[in-house]
Amino acid sequence: MKVLVISDIHGNAEALEAVLKKEQDTDSAIFLGDALLSGTQPKETIDLMKELSGILITGPHDLDILEPDRFAQWPDPWKAWNNWIIDKLTQADRDFLQELKPEGEYDVGGRRLYLTHGALEGKIRHVLPDAEDDHVAKLAAGHDSPMVLFGHSHIQFTRTVGEQQFINPGSVGQNRCGKLLACYGILEDGVYRPCQVEYDPAPWVEALEAIDPLAAHSDFREWIKQGLLSGYGIGKQEPWTRFAEEGYC
Repeated sequence: MKVLVISDIHGNAEALEAVLKKEQDTDSAIFLGDALLSGTQPKETIDLMKELSGILITGPHDLDILEPDRFAQWPDPWKAWNNWIIDKLTQADRDFLQELKPEGEYDVGGRRLYLTHGALEGKIRHVLPDAEDDHVAKLAAGHDSPMVLFGHSHIQFTRTVGEQQFINPGSVGQNRCGKLLACYGILEDGVYRPCQVEYDPAPWVEALEAIDPLAAHSDFREWIKQGLLSGYGIGKQEPWTRFAEEGYC
């Protein structure tokens, strides 16, 4: 059984389509959350996601769409962008997001996996490649599934803590390690391998320029554009610059 593992698409339909074209022979998919916010191609992205079969779980930005009060205190450019995304969606799209599953243990091809987006409570919300073992273990606290799949930190890496393997497939739509790549993973007959594919960012950028509410935030829009094109997502900053220097995707 060949399973596609994806996370953190963030409304980048070009990146997702490149992944799906490369991996057309997969039997099923696992999605680890954060489908649309904040991206330039929300409708195109969700239409592609509706074609997936498998286990699709929710992430915090998926909940933001369903509960806009969650981002009420965000800076104005982000609020304008998020509300634009919400306005693009149909009721059927919202229903699709509402039906995303919660984190937890799932049976995939007869194998027990723990699936979570990976956002932890507290001061350090990301799990990074150099995190302490006890911090990594929090991702599946109280669960002994031999394999734990998670996203959120947008870095492709694998860690083993005790008897558990913790796997982050990286981000499909918003790489933060200095590479313009869509990152994902393949789980085949119980063996995981990390994968990447190039994609054309031009349609994403063209869509960004066409978001009317961001016309009043031109500096912000240019910052977002350069973040994607440089492979640093929301800006060239620590800790992602450090991991980029170490060769992470």
